[in-house]
Amino acid sequence: MLKNLLALLLFCLIAFGCSNSSKTQSNSDILGIRVGMSKDDTTKRLNEIGKLDHEERKQQEIWTLNNDPRYSHLIVAFDKEKQVVRYITAKARENGSRVRYSDVIDIVKAQQRSSSNNYKYIEDVQANESTPGYTRIASGTDSNYLTYFSLKELNLPEEEAK
Repeated sequence: MLKNLLALLLFCLIAFGCSNSSKTQSNSDILGIRVGMSKDDTTKRLNEIGKLDHEERKQQEIWTLNNDPRYSHLIVAFDKEKQVVRYITAKARENGSRVRYSDVIDIVKAQQRSSSNNYKYIEDVQANESTPGYTRIASGTDSNYLTYFSLKELNLPEEEAK
């Protein structure tokens, strides 16, 4: 009986790990916001999950999230011409549910740009018929848990995505 229970537990852990891994690879949005999304649709979604804190330069808005256990804020930037999302950054909630780098990015395939006490994983996702190309960036000071998770328009200069 105990062997069967242990075998079932092991199977569940393996199955959960595999399904979680595939979720990481198809993560094309942050809380329902994705690169290329219209400003109207984005604002509608953001009003459902948070409150506009303030607007900043470069068509950028900072939103405080209502009840997300992982993230406290979203920073969303729009391009001037088309009024679509150029990038989204989620800030991890202090004392909230911690998010592992591997929860949002495939750290084996991602490019790693880390230095002492500064970890950064970057992965490009090419465009397809339904989604524009974008880059995933997970960064933080902890070796396991991120502080920021961003999606940015592919080939957008990194200094614009801050």
